[in-house]
Parts: sequence; structure tokens; C-alpha cells
Amino acid sequence: MNMNQIMAQAQKMQREMQKKLEELYKQEFTYDYKNGSVMVTITGKGVIQSIEINKALIDPEDPITLQEMVVEAINSAIEQVTAKADAIQQSMMPSGMGGLF
Repeated sequence: MNMNQIMAQAQKMQREMQKKLEELYKQEFTYDYKNGSVMVTITGKGVIQSIEINKALIDPEDPITLQEMVVEAINSAIEQVTAKADAIQQSMMPSGMGGLF
């Protein structure tokens, strides 16, 4: 395989990866944190669209627990979307070339 073929193949792979990532970015995902305690809807770009909190968790005497749960739910949603993007990128890498990029 000559250098031009290698470059063409790399560019094709890059376009395919970009297309898959753009598809991911357009999607919305809803994550259920602790069986409906907190529901987070997030885009594939990591933008929070909505947060729903189970009313039973709202305790005016203990706002810190609720705040911690919301932060954990958001971080979990972000981690899961990031893992999806990472999986797309890893799936596009030729075997044995993971360390080159």
C-alpha cells in the first residue's frame, strides 16, 4: 500500500468517525439515576436538556443530600455519553494503531 492510499484511507476513516459522532451529538439520552430519584436528559454533546427530581426527595431540612444526588446524576449522564463517544472513536481505529493517535 503506498502513502497516497494510506492517506486516503485515513481521511475516509476520519470522515466516517465524524459522521458517527455528529449522529451521536444529535441524539438525546435519558438516564434514570437510582430508580427514578433523578432523571437527567442529556444530548450527545453533553448538554443537559432537563432534570426531573422525585418529589419525595425534596426535604427543605436537607437540601445538601438532594444537591449531591443531582450532581451525581448529571456526572453519571455525562460519563455515559462520553463513553458512547469514546466507543465510536475506538471502533474506527485500525487494530494495533490505538497508541498512534
